[in-house]
Amino acid sequence: MTMQTGVSSVVVLALSLAAAPRAAVAQPAAHGDVTFTKDIAPILQRSCQKCHRPNSLAPMSLITYDEVRPWARSIKQRTGLRNRMGVMPPWYIEKDIGIQQFKDD
Repeated sequence: MTMQTGVSSVVVLALSLAAAPRAAVAQPAAHGDVTFTKDIAPILQRSCQKCHRPNSLAPMSLITYDEVRPWARSIKQRTGLRNRMGVMPPWYIEKDIGIQQFKDD
């Protein structure tokens, strides 16, 4: 191998390695995209829609994207409260597990 061939090989290798991470970062993974139907709706169905549905006790329905979108910031804030006053979803008796009846309830 001549000196020129060796240098050329190193330059090509260096350029290939430098370009590889950029190519991987530039293309987002299709399976990583968050969608309302695939990712958000199941959480709302499990944790919110028992109360947040039309003609129910909650002040707004959270069934469709159009109903949920205006409340996105508020939902983020209220679900992030954890164990503090105003947290959503609020504490309630789980119908299928744990204590089913309280004395004097």
